[in-house]
Amino acid sequence: MKQDNRSITSFAVSSRKRNRDLQYRPWIALCILFVFVFAHAQEKELPNAPDFTLQDVDGNTVCLDSLLKKGPVFMSFWALWCKMCIKELDALKPYYDEFDSLGLQMLAISQDKARAVPKVKPFALSHKWKYVVVLDPDNIMRDLYNVQAMPTSFIINQEKKIVFVHQGYKPGDEEIIVEKVRCLAGKNCKGDCKGKCHE
Repeated sequence: MKQDNRSITSFAVSSRKRNRDLQYRPWIALCILFVFVFAHAQEKELPNAPDFTLQDVDGNTVCLDSLLKKGPVFMSFWALWCKMCIKELDALKPYYDEFDSLGLQMLAISQDKARAVPKVKPFALSHKWKYVVVLDPDNIMRDLYNVQAMPTSFIINQEKKIVFVHQGYKPGDEEIIVEKVRCLAGKNCKGDCKGKCHE
């Protein structure tokens, strides 16, 4: 009799476990699907960076091809009226020397209209930015790179691929950018960077 009771109890426990497993199956399947879709999205072909030629605040010509001969390029779209853009560029200042040692070329692309252009250089100097500050008063670059929000930053590798896009800024986002730059340089990368450089 005791043997029968143990068998019934064992069967009941087994049934409950089976029912519980069945209950979670849809969620497990959903998780697997999500991981697959996410992984596939990360593997999509990254776009080539469109060529550009711009003038910096000192009147020098700045070309993408020339920059890429020295190293990868980071560029951030900003404007005098955009507080978050300025905060992002200020937050990246402490990393400039490290980025420079890694060969990264840094551009701050002003989207200010022609009437505000004379204010751009004094503003950049007052913030002690070492970035190359270039002018795009007709927003040609914004359209070329399909910039939808300010700030938007890009990293372009030396194969001329856009490997990182970041829209907006909140304090702490600079650490994401720093990690991507280090990742690209193959230094101090946390975990597997493969496929994580496009957002």
